[in-house]
Amino acid sequence: MAKIYLSATYADLKLHRDVVYRILRMLRHDVIAMEDYVANDAFPLQKCLADVAGSNLYVGLVGWRYGYVPGENNPDGKSITELEYRQAQASSLPQLMFLADRDTPWPDEHRDAHTGENENGKRIADFRADLENARLVSYFRSPDHLAGLVSVAVQRCLDELPAAGRALGSRLQQVRREALERRLDSLLQDYQAATAQLAYTLASVDRNRLERQVQVLERELEELESTLETI
Repeated sequence: MAKIYLSATYADLKLHRDVVYRILRMLRHDVIAMEDYVANDAFPLQKCLADVAGSNLYVGLVGWRYGYVPGENNPDGKSITELEYRQAQASSLPQLMFLADRDTPWPDEHRDAHTGENENGKRIADFRADLENARLVSYFRSPDHLAGLVSVAVQRCLDELPAAGRALGSRLQQVRREALERRLDSLLQDYQAATAQLAYTLASVDRNRLERQVQVLERELEELESTLETI
């Protein structure tokens, strides 16, 4: 199961969001979407960006609206949708982008170029062009078509992630083993020094103290050797 952030403008892509949300939940993923924030009085931009950063995978749906542009803490005047995408980039998340097909009929009320919003559609056109130039994108024609594209792309992406995870785990295991081996060398030197000193010690008090020290070292050596055998 992965934690997936689902990003899209709302009114124009509500049905598309719904089907993608459902299919990902059916696949037993933890999905975070705009609907999770509706109880708040104000749109929680910083929480959205924090949730993006805390996810394993980013799925972005893009139609023909640039979307709401927050007025605070947004010097570049980007929409929430683009801010979420940029956060996914900054967080080095895998980003799966799905764009509405140019040849698919689309309601005029959901086109910035028709309504005049966001520079008469220039901003969404620039955003789409940026996505198309920066990465491979998929184009959807309907909500059901989109659901199929997303489910395949997400599974393929997640299948590739464990290989990187195994490589990292192998490296961490190697580092841990090297650290344990250095500790083992240090313990052996302490053990040899303690046993050598014990052989030449005549005072019973010092001898008892050294014997206890040797016993402690022997137990730690046994534990360390057992740990190394499991790595």
